[in-house]
Amino acid sequence: MLSPVSPIPVAQVVYALAIGGSETLARRLALGLAHRHYACSVYAVHGDGPLADLLRADGIPCRAFSRNGKWDHRPLVQLVRHFRANGTKVVHTHHLGQLLYGGLAGRLAGCCIVHTEHEYYTLRTRRAQQLLRVLARFADRVTAVAEPVRSFLEGTVGLPASKLITIQNGVEVCRYESAVPHDRNQWTVKNSDVVIGSVGRLSPEKGHAVLLRAFRKVIARHPVARLALVGEGEERERLQHMADELDIARFVRFLGLRADVPEVLATCDFFALPSIQEGFPMVILEALAAGKAVVASEVGAISDVIRHGATGLLVPPGDADALADALCFLIEDQEARRRLGQNGRELVRGAYDFERTVGQYDDLYQRVLGEAGMLGTGWAASPMWHGRGVRQ
Repeated sequence: MLSPVSPIPVAQVVYALAIGGSETLARRLALGLAHRHYACSVYAVHGDGPLADLLRADGIPCRAFSRNGKWDHRPLVQLVRHFRANGTKVVHTHHLGQLLYGGLAGRLAGCCIVHTEHEYYTLRTRRAQQLLRVLARFADRVTAVAEPVRSFLEGTVGLPASKLITIQNGVEVCRYESAVPHDRNQWTVKNSDVVIGSVGRLSPEKGHAVLLRAFRKVIARHPVARLALVGEGEERERLQHMADELDIARFVRFLGLRADVPEVLATCDFFALPSIQEGFPMVILEALAAGKAVVASEVGAISDVIRHGATGLLVPPGDADALADALCFLIEDQEARRRLGQNGRELVRGAYDFERTVGQYDDLYQRVLGEAGMLGTGWAASPMWHGRGVRQ
C-alpha cells in the first residue's frame, strides 16, 4: 500500500450549482472524500446557483460555466484546461449531459471517468439511449443510485453489465436524528396543527400540483392540517396562484430554499413526496432518518425504501384522491405515524448510512485508478482500500 503523500484530485461535474439531488450528492461526496485522501472540486456546465456559497463555505473549490444552446464547445475547452491545471485524476460526472462535457474533457485531459445516473425517466427516448451508449465508452465505470436504474441501463439502454455498478445513496443519519425542531411560530403554525412537509425542486415532475389538489381535500376533513413546501423552481408562481384558486393559500407555507433541511423535517409531523417521475430521491432517506412517516408516489426506486404499511405509504402517481386519503390516515393515526417513522429510521440506519456510500465510491476510484496504472508514487492510496469490490 502506498504511503499518503498527496491527496488525489477529483472533479465532480454537475449540471448547475443548484440545490438538487445530484448536486447535493456531489457536495456531500466531496466532503466525505476529503477524509479519505482526496481533494475534490465541483464544476457546473450550465450556470451558477446557491450551491456555490455552500461549497465555498465548506472549502470546496467550485466553478460554473455558461453553456449556450444544445452544444457549446467552450465549457469543454475550459474543463480540459482546469483538469490539466489541477492535475485531476478522476472526473465524476452526474447525468448524461455532464458525461458529454465532463467525460470528453476528462479523457482529453488524461483522467479516469466515473459516471453516475440518478434516474431513468430522462433516458426513455431513443436519442438519449443512443447518446449514452456512445458516451459510456469514455467512462471506466457507470454507477446507478438504485438497482432499478442499473437494470434499466443494462436491459433497455444496453450498457455492458461489466461496466455497471450499483452504489446506493445514503444519508448522514446522526445529523437528522439530532436535529432540533424550529419554533413553529416562525412559520405562523400552532403546536396543535399537523404539519405535512415536502422538500423538492418546484418543477412539474415533482407533482406539487397533485399535492395541492389533495391537500384541499385534506383541509376539508382536517382543518388543523398545514403544508410546508421547501424548494424553489419554475413552478413556484403557478403553484402559489393554484393555492389561491383552491382557497388553501392560508394553510400552505412556501419556505423556499433552505440549508436547514434536518431542522425543517424535525419540525414537521410527517412527510409527503408526490412525484410523477423520480429516480431514487435523497429526500426520502432524509425524511426516514428524521424518523418521519412518509407518503410517496410509487414511481422509480421509491418502493425500494418505502414499503407500504411498514416504512410508509405508497400511492399511485398523479392520484390526488389516493394521496388525500393517505395523508388523512396519518393525520388521524398518531401511532401509525410513530411506528412508520421508527421503522423507516431503523431501515436507513442499517442500509443507507452515507459513510457506506462514500466508502464504495472510494473503492471505485481506487479500482479505476489502479486499472489505469495511475496509483503511482506521489499519490495516496486510501487507507480504507484493501482491494475490496463494490457490487457489480
